[in-house]
Amino acid sequence: MSRQSIFSSITPSPDSRGIGARGFTLVELMVALGVGAIVLTVIYSAYGGLTRSYTTQNAAADMQQVMRAGIDFMVEDIIRAGLNPNEAPGFGIAVANSTTIRFLADRNMNGTANDTDFEEITYRYIPADNRLEQCVYETVDPPGDCEDFIDDVTDLTFTYLDEDGTVMANPTANLSDIRSVGISLTVQKPAGRDGMISRTYSTRIRCRNLGI
Repeated sequence: MSRQSIFSSITPSPDSRGIGARGFTLVELMVALGVGAIVLTVIYSAYGGLTRSYTTQNAAADMQQVMRAGIDFMVEDIIRAGLNPNEAPGFGIAVANSTTIRFLADRNMNGTANDTDFEEITYRYIPADNRLEQCVYETVDPPGDCEDFIDDVTDLTFTYLDEDGTVMANPTANLSDIRSVGISLTVQKPAGRDGMISRTYSTRIRCRNLGI
């Protein structure tokens, strides 16, 4: 057997692409690991971003639902302020300032205000406690029949407008001139890694029973 034939027998045959079969070099392994690490980092960052976005959106949706439900209840009550089919004295808005509104409505149409039919209601913002409370039939101060209405309130402002739609500078001195009530409510809640999120909801209520 010739020397050439001996060497031919121990030399690896080329693969289908004409390249000799061999393993990965250290450099190739390090490059592959680096690329894999980059891909995993991108995937993790994207997943974290989606998770934070999902948490934030859920918190915002829950907050808006609570705010809208609370405002709807307030609108339903305030819109009846001054309801007085018997023309009895005392019905209407009794307290009107930037953080508190108190009003009376003759819901059962018997000519007197009582606590069983939610005929005297107070809504007031307590900044120290970040809450809006509802008081029913408040005849003394402090009231004895109040409960939390909306929590995590960072700002609530009542505004009062006259027949021309002009914001009244001193509604307390001119309660009989009030025709509409504006509400601006801001609530702040935690939203995971995004920290605190804040939403503001505003509306204007035309009190149909005032000024009749």
